[in-house]
Amino acid sequence: MNRTNWEHAGIAAGLMLAVFLPLVLLAVPGAPLIAFAVAVTWFLARECTQHEYKLGLARGWRWGQTLPVRWWEGFARGWSRDSLLDWLTPLGVCLLLLAGLWLLPLPS
Repeated sequence: MNRTNWEHAGIAAGLMLAVFLPLVLLAVPGAPLIAFAVAVTWFLARECTQHEYKLGLARGWRWGQTLPVRWWEGFARGWSRDSLLDWLTPLGVCLLLLAGLWLLPLPS
């Protein structure tokens, strides 16, 4: 693990709380789960997008051209240990935060 894995986890936790608090104030049911889904999906999408661009660059793509990558390749190809940890570390931290938020007594 490296510093960026933990930075991503901190950003994801902050994003989760930033989404959670307004949802609680608006009394939205399932606020912790919605906030968790937003934060974790953000980092999964980020990693998939990075993979798409890396694949495109490896295939000779330049800015202004259509990216020569199929719709599924960003998700299915290009995963390294570091890119997995860039997503799994925020996932783990957000799961712990989700567990903590579920235990909070929220106003009904």
